[in-house]
Amino acid sequence: MRRYFLLTLLCAMCVGLFSVQVVAQSQVIGNFPERTRQLDPIVPQFEEAAPSFIKSGQAGFSFLSLPTDARTAALAGAGVGTIGSASGILYNPAALAFMEGREAFFTYTSWIVETKNYVTGVAVNIPGRGTFGLAVQSYDAGDFNRTSIDTNPAGTGFLNEGTFTTTNWAVSGAYSLKVTDRFSVGTAIRWAHQDLGSGDILRGGQRQTIDNSKDAFAFDLGTYFNTGFRNTVLAMSVQNFSSEIVYQREQFELPRTIRLGLLIDVLSVMGNTPVPHHFDVSVDVNNPIDYDERILLGVEYTYQAAGSPFGFSLRGGYKTNHDTESFSAGGGLMFRNEGGKGFKIDYAFKAFESKFFDSVHIVSGSVDF
Repeated sequence: MRRYFLLTLLCAMCVGLFSVQVVAQSQVIGNFPERTRQLDPIVPQFEEAAPSFIKSGQAGFSFLSLPTDARTAALAGAGVGTIGSASGILYNPAALAFMEGREAFFTYTSWIVETKNYVTGVAVNIPGRGTFGLAVQSYDAGDFNRTSIDTNPAGTGFLNEGTFTTTNWAVSGAYSLKVTDRFSVGTAIRWAHQDLGSGDILRGGQRQTIDNSKDAFAFDLGTYFNTGFRNTVLAMSVQNFSSEIVYQREQFELPRTIRLGLLIDVLSVMGNTPVPHHFDVSVDVNNPIDYDERILLGVEYTYQAAGSPFGFSLRGGYKTNHDTESFSAGGGLMFRNEGGKGFKIDYAFKAFESKFFDSVHIVSGSVDF
């Protein structure tokens, strides 16, 4: 009875969060008089008020929306219905319930404009108790030029002060529980930190130094359901649900996203026995707070002969309604001995419009222990 009560509670919370997201987006679009941004120009008769009818730039701490797993990245992000990996901590915590044993993982992402994203974590399944997970993410945004206000009327208006770096990290703890042998629920709590350095501003003609360091707390919810019809999966997750953060004159939330996913085991649907071949098609509908809805399409072929400890996977994906990113591709190698111990190595390539950004490379690895 306790499990079914938990299931009912989490489903109600997911419906409530979806309703809140719809209302929040309506406020951004302008259906309500309230606004999440202060639109008055800082310099009257010089700056125009920012547009309020564009669903863009409404979220901060944007590093939380970067890829954190090469397998899912190769599927164009269509990973809400995939299981079997501890990296589900950051995609759909409900998927952790179907992980066996203990697994540690890492991910390195060489992101656009020479920035880098690092993720590491561990998940432990305790039979009959659920699965617990912990993940740490760190984003290196590179060096920035530092300037300060030049109060000399004959000056250029600013002074060069060298360079500075920012600090961006997040710690996530997750828990997942099997309600039945085909259905699970999960949740994650996240503490995110961002430090953009101190800065000088003018107030009433006086220079003031302000601190641009913020902490934010958010949580995720997820569900996973294997329908029983030839391994077809329905899944959902709500990521980065948080209160508003205030940076000087701007108010924003973390990159909240609702994902609805469908995973189809093609060979099972065709009536064939999938072993040693597996061919899955993933379709996710991604509804974020800071850009328009997208459909994420991914395909994955895996081969592992019966009784063999080795296997490999080939993957590809495509995002709709994206202005710079196009397709993604990748693959992986796996090894697992008779005792259930082993490792996996995955790689993903994400292609961007070359006139904007270079392509992105992502490497992930995990160890069962």
